[in-house]
Amino acid sequence: MAAVRDSFKYSGEPRGNDPAWRVDISLGPSPRTGAWVTALAAAALVAMLGAQLPGSAKAAIAVALGVAAVRSVRREAWREGSGAVRRLAVDLSGRVEVELADGRPDRGRLATGSFVAPWLTVVRWVPDGARLSRAIAIVPDAVDRGEFRRLRILLKWR
Repeated sequence: MAAVRDSFKYSGEPRGNDPAWRVDISLGPSPRTGAWVTALAAAALVAMLGAQLPGSAKAAIAVALGVAAVRSVRREAWREGSGAVRRLAVDLSGRVEVELADGRPDRGRLATGSFVAPWLTVVRWVPDGARLSRAIAIVPDAVDRGEFRRLRILLKWR
């Protein structure tokens, strides 16, 4: 009876080496993310320029907004620079493996609070040995459509 139970795909605990329970996704550049980050930075700049602040404070905030926008576009839209994730693998047991832009691998586990929608998925995870969680924002134009759907299903039903 145990042999039948082990051979049935949907019974018992998932097998770690079963590809049906694992999603491995390559993250590419996302023009949509670049446009959104640029638009939000421009809106923040316009709002800040309309504030009642001295000119030197406006200049300092404008520089800070520009630097933050460029860093965000490089990391999230172009997938390059410090902290950028180029590959993500998640399994049903909650194990996460990422490959950073510089080629270094990192491992961890899923954290609570991931967001799943057809237009955006945010994977929250905690690297092994870390105290704080990290987030990976994934939009449909940066990944394969089928793998993106599998990732959303895995995160939703986990």
